[in-house]
Amino acid sequence: MMKREVITAKAGASGVGLVWSLVLFLTLGTPVVSHGQTTSGGVGPDDLVLVRGGTFQMGDVFGEGDADELPVHSVALTDFYLQRHEVTVAQFRAFVEETGYSTSAEGPMDLEARRKIMEQLASGAVSEEEMKGLHQQFLLLSGAGYWDAEARAWTGYNPRTNWRTPGFVQAENHPVVSVSWDDAIRFCNWLSRNAGLPPAYDEETGALLDERGEPTGDVTAVRGYRLPTEAEWEYAAREGGREVRFGNGENTARSSEIVFNADVGEYPYLERGAYEGRTLPVGSYLPNALGVHDMSGNAWEWVSDTYGPYSGASQRNPYVVVSDRRILRGGRWGGSAFEIRVTHRSSWPRNDRCNNSGFRVARSIGEGD
Repeated sequence: MMKREVITAKAGASGVGLVWSLVLFLTLGTPVVSHGQTTSGGVGPDDLVLVRGGTFQMGDVFGEGDADELPVHSVALTDFYLQRHEVTVAQFRAFVEETGYSTSAEGPMDLEARRKIMEQLASGAVSEEEMKGLHQQFLLLSGAGYWDAEARAWTGYNPRTNWRTPGFVQAENHPVVSVSWDDAIRFCNWLSRNAGLPPAYDEETGALLDERGEPTGDVTAVRGYRLPTEAEWEYAAREGGREVRFGNGENTARSSEIVFNADVGEYPYLERGAYEGRTLPVGSYLPNALGVHDMSGNAWEWVSDTYGPYSGASQRNPYVVVSDRRILRGGRWGGSAFEIRVTHRSSWPRNDRCNNSGFRVARSIGEGD
């Protein structure tokens, strides 16, 4: 069998993103996907929940997470809409079939280019800056980070993994995974165009756009569909800012209520249980008090902001642009109870992806809404 060179992605406990190392595998197997029962494409008004704004203390109010979850700080938010559940395979398929879009994971499967990059990285003769450049070259090729359900570990960057072939069976009503932040904002702009709304993103720069198409740091000026801000996401996951540990409104993680790896770890907030080893249909478990499902577990969710340290200052409708890395929230089907806490943060390059990464959409509320 042909050897496949892959980069191993490992979620670090620090929550600052993926730690990249080198590994050589003979094969990772052929991922599979089942199309199942088709559900409605796109995202309509009935898919959105009105989240009433308010002020809350954002960050690790329990004092049990990583350093980047602190300091706890006051955030005030205005009303916004949030999708009830994560974007499904069917909804993403509708976008792809209408536009012909190829995701970040569907780049060229150039095994020779992959091998050369790996050799350079393995040489030990590259600077940190050169390593970043090689990593970006690698991300232009096909594939996605691969969480192996049986090994319960990151087993490599599989060149054959994408949203169509995540490595486990999915039906159309499962959350789409193996998508990057770039993929997510293009989906948002497609939704906006189909709804007669101005696009929310400059797809090249990643900047948010107001109704005139001008870059803006004011999220309330954005009319199109977008990803929630990090503050909006946490506020909704915490049922309007309550001091709660998980996105279903509970303080104990149970496999009968959240899709995650429930049979690993020793945490005072974990009730050990079964491990599904894959995503489940969106809305399989009860929503939180706001009516949103899977804010903890199932698929990681991209948010609009870039990654950076928290400020201790009070903020209103914050939208943070301080780096070139984007943020994933909410934990994942392969993650531990620690990862699915609603204050946990992970940062990745905007075109990175794995078979745990998905998203849900949001909208600002404007006149006439």
